[in-house]
Amino acid sequence: MAYIDPTTVVSPKANWSLIEVVRNEGDGDASLAVGTWTEADGTSRRRLAMRWNGNGSEEQGVGNPQSRGLPTWFMLPEWMHNTVIAGDAIPAEKRALVAALLR
Repeated sequence: MAYIDPTTVVSPKANWSLIEVVRNEGDGDASLAVGTWTEADGTSRRRLAMRWNGNGSEEQGVGNPQSRGLPTWFMLPEWMHNTVIAGDAIPAEKRALVAALLR
C-alpha cells in the first residue's frame, strides 16, 4: 500500500470532520490536522489530530493509526494544543488559523 494522502482520511466518520491538514510531511512521515470531534452525546469541539501517513511498503498498510484497515486520525489531548501551536509543529503561516479554530 502506498502513502495515504491525509486529506483523504475521514475516519472515524462518526466522530471526526476534517477542517484542514496543517502539516503533511508526506510518504513515510506524519501529518497534523485540525478538525471537529463529536462526542457520543452530540457535543462537538475543535481538536488537533495526527497520524503517520504510511509509506510504499506493503507491510505498513494504511499508516497509523488505523481501524479495521481504514486510516484514521489520533486526537491529541486538548492540554497539548497550546504547546503544539507555540512550537514549530505547525508552519508559521498556519499558526494563526489553527489558534483561531481552537479558541
